[in-house]
Amino acid sequence: MEESSRGQQLLSTGEAARRDGDTEAARAAFSEALLLFRREGDLSGEALALTRQSQIARDTGDLDWALHDQAEAIALYRRAGDGLGLARALRHAGDMFLEQQALPRATAYLHEALDIYRADIDTPPLAMANMIRSVALLATALGETEAARDYWTDARERYAALGPLFPDGNAGVREAEQRLAALG
Repeated sequence: MEESSRGQQLLSTGEAARRDGDTEAARAAFSEALLLFRREGDLSGEALALTRQSQIARDTGDLDWALHDQAEAIALYRRAGDGLGLARALRHAGDMFLEQQALPRATAYLHEALDIYRADIDTPPLAMANMIRSVALLATALGETEAARDYWTDARERYAALGPLFPDGNAGVREAEQRLAALG
């Protein structure tokens, strides 16, 4: 339990370093957290540390490495039975496949994540709004205009309902409205 607590501290330290643009410090903190969680047998903690490492790789433009870490995290979340962690990791992997224009893989990952989120009553509203945004981007990329319009409308409504979370303006609502206008 002590290591798990130390692992959580390292994840927080790594996130702070990432926000400050200190990639090396973030990577070192996430790596140390990963080792602690692994030693303790905390599958969800290990998976979370891997998703953070994946984000560092994504931030630096290395999608192949990011997807490698994300795939390992997905396997760990499955073994742990952590549905929401799995859905979040699947969504991020799907987003990366979408960035690579690997649309069949993006479709599989994003729709599995959407199914998990829809089935879990504890899905946080922001997580669901972000999920709907991802499938809206996918539908747009696939040229599925009506589905894209439906998803963007849903995303706009979900982000609008979260207004108090965005005191400086709601970027989710703005993006959804722009995407809807572009769809005609």
